[in-house]
Amino acid sequence: MLALLIDGMMGGMIRGALAGPCMLCAGVAAIFAICGCVKCMRCSMRDCACWKRILRTTGHDEFDDFELMMLVHEAVFERRETKMSTVVRVTAGRHSVRTDPSSNSIYQQPLHVMVEQGTENIAVELLDGRDRVLATLLLDVMDDVLQASHQPEQIFTMKQKDKHIRHPKIKITMDVQADDSDDDMEKGEMIGGSSDVDSLVRLQLAKAREQGKAFGGDGLSEFDVLKQACAGPLELFTSLGKTSNVYVSVINAKRLLLGIWDDKRKFDANKRPMQEVDLLRIQSVQSDPSRHHVFVINYFDDSRVRQSYTFRRTDRARDVWVEIIHLLVQKVRDIRDQKRGKQGQQSQRLDASRGLSGQPHNRARGPSGHS
Repeated sequence: MLALLIDGMMGGMIRGALAGPCMLCAGVAAIFAICGCVKCMRCSMRDCACWKRILRTTGHDEFDDFELMMLVHEAVFERRETKMSTVVRVTAGRHSVRTDPSSNSIYQQPLHVMVEQGTENIAVELLDGRDRVLATLLLDVMDDVLQASHQPEQIFTMKQKDKHIRHPKIKITMDVQADDSDDDMEKGEMIGGSSDVDSLVRLQLAKAREQGKAFGGDGLSEFDVLKQACAGPLELFTSLGKTSNVYVSVINAKRLLLGIWDDKRKFDANKRPMQEVDLLRIQSVQSDPSRHHVFVINYFDDSRVRQSYTFRRTDRARDVWVEIIHLLVQKVRDIRDQKRGKQGQQSQRLDASRGLSGQPHNRARGPSGHS
């Protein structure tokens, strides 16, 4: 009897001593379980279509999967090294894309990144040639992408991460890829163009329209928008492969011309361009297959001799220049054909009116000279 009493007392003491650690272990296990559930909610749970739909329906996730096209124009910063190759990397959750390396930090390259439901931030990183992070920019998906009113070529200040550069900034244009609901003019008729080029041309035309409105042109026509879009800086190849910075734009003299100036200041001052190309005499606009930043304009001069200009892009993608010049030339030819058609119709109406007014017509005469 005494032995049983002693055993009971010892068991109670042991259970009491173990109660605290057991509760502590249970609490730790609960914490790990909760963390596991949260991690599952953030990642693998959305791989299940049912759970993904539930999270979206209940409002836990604020958006569906979408594709973001980010056009990376350039990165601007102060550097210690005279030459530095840089890359821009864009990461959204499990998806990451990057530009090609650039020695002058001018990319003009569109990047497509899938932004999955539940992604909170998009990281934009500036890297050097060894993938060392130089600067970062964190974009909130809702505030900075989906709910923001996007303007072409927005400039964002980046956070410096390396002592080799200072005051880093990046110029980008963002476009959420959606259904083809834009007007036909902005899309253009891209002959042989890819969806990337279509999107970039549409953005460039939208930018040209906004610039036109800023100068007081609220009711810009399609032709006016194309002329505005076909203006900007380029590099012109001269002898021995050297290049010089130039500015091109369309001028309306007796003929529609593509003018080439030394710089934009001379254009703004209404100086005569150093070179001119009649838009109706442009034979073709071709991309250089061996140099992805270069394009060629082939045309005929006043002596009908075939000439060419070779340019390198500066402010936009090469293919955007090619497509917009092509669209402009085609528009000018359409306007010319319409004028010729109207002139032909007016001439026919004039001939018909003369016939009805009783004016004499020449008739064949016989040998005797009588009618």
